Amino acid sequence: MASLNYRGAVLLYALVFALLILPLVIGGEVIAPHRQHSELAAADRTGANQLENRKFSDFTNGYIPEISEHLNGSRSGWLTLWINQNELGRPAYQISGFSPAYLPSWLIAQATGSPWHFITVLSLGTCFLGGLFILLFAREIGLSPTAGLLAGTGFAASPLFMYWLTFPMFPAVWCWSAGGLWAITRLAKGADIIGWSVLAFSGYSLLMTAYPQPVVFHAYLLGGYSLWLAYHQLRISRVAPVKFLALAASALVVGAALAFPVYRDLAVLSSESARVSPDPSFFTAVLPKFANFDELIRFLVLSTVPEIFGHPIAPSFPFSYDGLSVTLTVVFFSVVALFTVFNKIWGWWLAIVVLCLLAFVHPLYVLGVKFLGFNLSRSTPLGSIMLPLTIITALGIDALVKRTHDRNIGRAVLIGGLSILTLLIVGVTYGISQDVPICWGLVAGMLLVSGLLFAQNERSRPLLLMLALGGSLILTSYPLILKQDPTQIAVTSPLVEKVRANLPPGSRFAVAAPGIPVLPPNLNATLNLASVHSYNSLSSTRYHTLINELGGQMHTYGRYNGVIDPDYAGSMFWMSNISLILSSGKLGNENLEPLGEESGIYLYKVVSRMGESLQLLPPQVEMSQKKLTIGDARSLPTRTPIKILDEGDILEFEVAPMAPSVFLLSQKFHRDWQARAYINEGWQAAQTVEIDGVFQGVILPPETSRVRLDFKPLVRYAWLGHFFWFFLLVLTGFKLWQKSRCRCLENVRQ
Repeated sequence: MASLNYRGAVLLYALVFALLILPLVIGGEVIAPHRQHSELAAADRTGANQLENRKFSDFTNGYIPEISEHLNGSRSGWLTLWINQNELGRPAYQISGFSPAYLPSWLIAQATGSPWHFITVLSLGTCFLGGLFILLFAREIGLSPTAGLLAGTGFAASPLFMYWLTFPMFPAVWCWSAGGLWAITRLAKGADIIGWSVLAFSGYSLLMTAYPQPVVFHAYLLGGYSLWLAYHQLRISRVAPVKFLALAASALVVGAALAFPVYRDLAVLSSESARVSPDPSFFTAVLPKFANFDELIRFLVLSTVPEIFGHPIAPSFPFSYDGLSVTLTVVFFSVVALFTVFNKIWGWWLAIVVLCLLAFVHPLYVLGVKFLGFNLSRSTPLGSIMLPLTIITALGIDALVKRTHDRNIGRAVLIGGLSILTLLIVGVTYGISQDVPICWGLVAGMLLVSGLLFAQNERSRPLLLMLALGGSLILTSYPLILKQDPTQIAVTSPLVEKVRANLPPGSRFAVAAPGIPVLPPNLNATLNLASVHSYNSLSSTRYHTLINELGGQMHTYGRYNGVIDPDYAGSMFWMSNISLILSSGKLGNENLEPLGEESGIYLYKVVSRMGESLQLLPPQVEMSQKKLTIGDARSLPTRTPIKILDEGDILEFEVAPMAPSVFLLSQKFHRDWQARAYINEGWQAAQTVEIDGVFQGVILPPETSRVRLDFKPLVRYAWLGHFFWFFLLVLTGFKLWQKSRCRCLENVRQ
């Protein structure tokens, strides 16, 4: 490895990462926290021994259903825009990287229709790119290829990345922040199309894929770094920093502009959302708290050597663990950097100190919630330490490999080695004091890693450094991957099939209070079974109105509803088009017909319901009316429309030509639905209307024979962004070809 160059480092990095994921490829496995048998009331007869952990329930109840709709949902164009499977229908979310509105996700969607394979490629691809960006950053600041290789590999396969593979929006934060770091560093050296393009795409990707709150933390990190670079450029000229900052700002503006269609639609959802603005205590609840010295020691041990107590991702792990730990090699290299290149890393240590203060001093974080944008979502700042710590690690490895500080290297290696031995001793001692079993095999493995690091004392041995990193990742990172055989993931059960058999097309099922332990909200979308329930952070006030009228409640700050307790003869229940009731106990009502029991769940057919749509003749209709209260529609003259087209975001019905009437759709109102009425062999615009504060309606002019509704959010123009990125990719490739050709001609002349 002494003669390793950066081209070889990139190839070796790709090989190491391929070896990391090889067991998944060979075993045909996918990223998944569990096999969802208990969620479907299915008996698990697979005999599988893969670890399951239902802590990551959002994977099953949120991400897989959303991706499934994007890949296989009903749509008229290239994007799934409207989802009918939960609430009374809602717009599809186009963020978190789950939608083909994001270019890399569109490319993945062309290759697979499986949501589990999709999220596996998305997560692992994000990890790979994150490490590659660190490697390229190391090259940009003049570090040795070995330093770039080890730091990039440690970053991509860190415990934090592996633990959160089931939540790809978290790795996306670190990956694209690393991309922005490299691009900013490159741009600071001069105008460069590669640096500008990567910065623009990193900003775009952070908006389209990443969890919002850590993006804010990293925006401050990268903003501070950019200002530091600009300050140093002042020594060259006054024009250089202005040019650099203008280029960087223009790249970010372009990235934000291309994400704008998605965020315009998200803003509409937010404006109509019933989400409660929580107290600052909601955000500080996830921050670490130390009531005594024991808790401080436990935090230190779990941040460095949690593996000695067992499998940290297993439900049986004796402590709470969130992936916020570093490997022993990171500790070692950070200590080496501290004693050899402190003048180069003090700014990154300062960033770590600030993040720790925000995490540990809660009043400081409350100030951030009020004034610094820390109120987007709950997230600890400690996860944002990863990027600066990786940079420190890279500089420490570089100092160790180059031995440019020979007087300090021996001492730094000794202190670094003693530091990790001390952490092991403290961890073992704490475990024994708490009567927690110790995994002595892992302790022995960590001691072996420590020996490989101690071997750097006399001279640098890059191969041993690579072995130490590999051993550390095998012991700590790889076991954190939650993976399953996709053929063993339950996608049906006797209960699911009975629900499917008794659920007429276009109708929904509901769960009666007090609830059932299976078929949680949103999971039903993966099964193509429509439900009135939902787990949605931005559920609208209209949906809350419906749930209140149906005797249900919204929980978790207005995000979740899983049961209702309705008046089965009421008009709101009748208009909701619920055809099937699931209950944990027997129900008695004239509007419910028993269908028997399955897996301990009682099923009831709803005798009287409105159906998917209705044409009404209210006493008085104004053609420009935007809201309408009709009360009990059963008391009015009605006709039943005939559906002739359903493409998810385009619906068309035949209606009866008559006096001005109202078309009522058993679907939640949204202002981006546009309507047209067919009159005398021609189409003309019709007024959409909100009915009873919940439902979608259209005011039909006289003699209308057909009505058509088109859902037209701004995200449907996201394809323009795809064309832009393809154009930029071609342009960048052409510029690189020109540059390479000029070099070749120059070499020929010489």
